[in-house]
Amino acid sequence: MSRLTVKQAAQHAGVSESLIYQWCDERRLVHYRVGGAGKRGKILIDPADVDSFMASVKVEARDTPIRSTPHRKYRHLRP
Repeated sequence: MSRLTVKQAAQHAGVSESLIYQWCDERRLVHYRVGGAGKRGKILIDPADVDSFMASVKVEARDTPIRSTPHRKYRHLRP
């Protein structure tokens, strides 16, 4: 199985590269960091881990819609 770079993972998930970096930094997205000690290294991600993470953040629709309260268009100022 071929691992993805951050750019490829972002394209795979349909999000920005900066969001992939954020998820990796927060350790929310499983990834590999390869490189020498003390160096930043390169991030590699399994496509299955991207798919699994995206499934974990999926928000399902409700069966019945929530009725929203009307928003006030104008604010009445008191003298």
